[in-house]
Amino acid sequence: MTKQELLTLLDVLLPQEPNPTMYLATYDGLFPRVRPMSLVRDGLRFYMGTGREDAKSVHIRAHPQVEFTIPLPRGVDTGYLRVAGTAVEITGRVKHEAWTRGKGYDVTAYAAGGLGNPQIVVFRIEPASVRLNVPGTMGEEELPRAWFV
Repeated sequence: MTKQELLTLLDVLLPQEPNPTMYLATYDGLFPRVRPMSLVRDGLRFYMGTGREDAKSVHIRAHPQVEFTIPLPRGVDTGYLRVAGTAVEITGRVKHEAWTRGKGYDVTAYAAGGLGNPQIVVFRIEPASVRLNVPGTMGEEELPRAWFV
């Protein structure tokens, strides 16, 4: 698979709803915690927004290594994209540009003031490992990290 083929696949298979769901795993110091989150995707860069004091933000600040899975449904089959890496808070102009270019969650519907609200944080996931299971196939394919930088 090429980088362009992956982009096309994600454009076709990610749910067409405005807030595609990923399942994010954080670590609270004792246990992994998995929760559904709304995803923002800018090409092959992945972002999530949340409250500054939400449990997931607290977990990420203490243990920034995370993993998320995005279901990729196609007919009766479901594949997935798994991304493991480090969650890095982005701020300022970069935060606004990434969010407005990306496809997905509209944070302005979540909090008054949208991205300008100081209680909203945006994290970019810096991938260490990216694995793809195409719907209808067996197994996972490791994708080049360089595609996600």
